[in-house]
Amino acid sequence: MKPIFSRAATPLAVLLAMQTAPPVLAAGEDSGTDSVALLVPPGPYAVGQVLLDWADTTRAEPGTDAPDDMRQIPVQIWYPAPAGATGDPAPYRPRVEAFRATWGDEGVDFLNSVETSWIMDAPVSPDGPFPLFVFSHGWSARSSSHGTFLSSLASHGYIVVGINHPYLGMVALPGDVVTEPNDEQFADQASANRFYAEDVMFVLDKVAELNRDGRLAAAVDMGRVGAGGHSSGFPAVSGAAVTDERIKALISFDAGVPKIVRREGLDVPILLFRGATDSYTDLFFRGEDIHPKGTIYDVDFFRVHRGDFFDVVILGTTHNSVYDEYLFAETSEARQQSILNHTTFTAYAVAFLDQVLKGQASPLFAETPDDDPNVTLRAIPAPPH
Repeated sequence: MKPIFSRAATPLAVLLAMQTAPPVLAAGEDSGTDSVALLVPPGPYAVGQVLLDWADTTRAEPGTDAPDDMRQIPVQIWYPAPAGATGDPAPYRPRVEAFRATWGDEGVDFLNSVETSWIMDAPVSPDGPFPLFVFSHGWSARSSSHGTFLSSLASHGYIVVGINHPYLGMVALPGDVVTEPNDEQFADQASANRFYAEDVMFVLDKVAELNRDGRLAAAVDMGRVGAGGHSSGFPAVSGAAVTDERIKALISFDAGVPKIVRREGLDVPILLFRGATDSYTDLFFRGEDIHPKGTIYDVDFFRVHRGDFFDVVILGTTHNSVYDEYLFAETSEARQQSILNHTTFTAYAVAFLDQVLKGQASPLFAETPDDDPNVTLRAIPAPPH
């Protein structure tokens, strides 16, 4: 990736123009129905979805007391389907009925009412092979909490695998068993980070199997792999990148790296989406509004990091803005802010991944962009080899 330096970023008008279709949000108050719809993914591809339950039989599940329990990892995969593809709509929250005891009837009924444009078990577009992007959710979440962002990437020509980490998140397993977030099974945070990094590497192995002879046969370019995570999920993917050279690009949603990354360093370019307020990250020094448990990308980090680093701050974002917040917004202003945030997330993430994994230069990383008060990009280029 061509190194660039600290500057303001391209105007949002350009970001919006880059979308192949405008964001679409359907809601009962606008459509005359009681349904709510997720944003339609903006890229040139329709989006298919498949749900798979994988088990890593080489690892016991430390989150239970049963010695025979193996590590289960459900995944939600979004992928490019041919434009105009049709079929049964995919659910927004798979196995949501398992959460009735936790979220109540009103919450589950609402989530059941959310409509998606994703097509269940749609054919994969023949335009592949496509780059792969794997994603790890944060504490108490699940991959479907980020359906807008992940399906948007798929619509731009990426195979996207949302990893569900039992006991890191509230995850519904087969048989409607819901895992509660818990880390007491680990001796320390480093052990937990290492365990969830093993989840990521296991998923990469399983996708490679699917690519050889399976649901995604020959659809995935395993030589072009990116990974991302929100909050507690980013230490999993960045930790995996230390030992798994398949990961060529990393995206952090307001999250720091584990100690192993600070010790070993990475050659991998990193894009950090840092919350404008209520953030858990900062560069070089801890700002006044940074969460006390937050991570600082300080001088010690950059002494060992060997890849380009991009820090993007979008006005109006917080630590949790990558969630599908607009579905739950209480005001039209909050809803529109969330939609704008997702438009910007997608534009920068696609530009970053296209540049790192495909070698396609982006106007968002131009040398002399116009100023925009809504988005600030600071870049620290990789040190000379």
